Amino acid sequence: MTEYTETEVAYTPKEEELQTDAEHLFVTAETESIDSGKIPIVQQLSLLAALLFLLLGGVITPKIIAFFQDESDTVPAAVPIHTNQTDDTISLEDHDTRQPFTDISIAAESAYVWDVRNQRALYKKNEQKTLPLASVTKLMTALVAHELLTEKTKVAIAADAVRQYGNSGLLEGEVFGRQTLSDLMLMSSSNDGAYALAAAAGETLDEQNSAHAFVYAMNIRAEELGLHNTSFKNPTGLDTSETESGADGSAKDVAFLMEYIIENEPDILEFTTEEQARVYSESGIYHDAENTNYYVDKIPGLIGSKTGYTDLAGGNLVVAFNAGLNRPIIISVLGSTRHERFTDVVRLVEETQHYITQE
Repeated sequence: MTEYTETEVAYTPKEEELQTDAEHLFVTAETESIDSGKIPIVQQLSLLAALLFLLLGGVITPKIIAFFQDESDTVPAAVPIHTNQTDDTISLEDHDTRQPFTDISIAAESAYVWDVRNQRALYKKNEQKTLPLASVTKLMTALVAHELLTEKTKVAIAADAVRQYGNSGLLEGEVFGRQTLSDLMLMSSSNDGAYALAAAAGETLDEQNSAHAFVYAMNIRAEELGLHNTSFKNPTGLDTSETESGADGSAKDVAFLMEYIIENEPDILEFTTEEQARVYSESGIYHDAENTNYYVDKIPGLIGSKTGYTDLAGGNLVVAFNAGLNRPIIISVLGSTRHERFTDVVRLVEETQHYITQE
């Protein structure tokens, strides 16, 4: 019987020939430095594995190698590796591929998002439907008054103006500069201020019937600007009855009116970006005004805005904001609710920003 010791291995003549070949193949720098006749156990096992492979054709050797291999380092090739993701984690892939405006839901009956620089609509919902405008009307009131009156014109508050619905604190006989009264009107949506401004500007057209002349001029201006779905019955936007509005228009027309103002008369909107302001009459009486757009601080890069609300109109809001790098965007919503007009616009602002980041 062939005997084996820890340091010596006895072979048949044929095995000795194979062993010599194996030793020649597996000599390393480390084994060359080992004292002759003293082969460590690890290297004996390696030589034995090589010998068995040569003798048995590689049938048993893989099983022997697998036996000495640490199973913790192996992963079955057919089992995919997953990383855990918590429920509140959104993958970058899902975020990047979501199309802006596709899943949005707003309360407004009509809405329009207009990219001024690229002259294209980013979003539209019933954008040409004619709806009551309410105090959004005052944008046209301010525009026509600025075009008919000089900056130095003084405007007196008449009794007819003070009788308008909604008391903003103006006193009969008070006198304001044109710009000051316009700022007060747009920021606080002052109806008495709008009527007084319209009456003063209308006198340049017809001294006997100034208010009627001014409204007529508003409608002519709307046609000139291509606002074909827009018409005015008064300069305030107040409902004239329970069934008739003071002005009608579409979300698209309102957006285009705002576009014209920011490009040609941007100073009209300056005060509408502030939360509050104090204005003075010519005699030094001051009036504190609060912006009717309660979300001015939630719209980044705000250029201008105007609110509107009546029973017939519901909640209306139009804003212009800079989306970055001189990229003015206009958003108009009509027929929303008193509160949701603001959240509608904020939601559309966020979708617009998401759209721009994906361009």
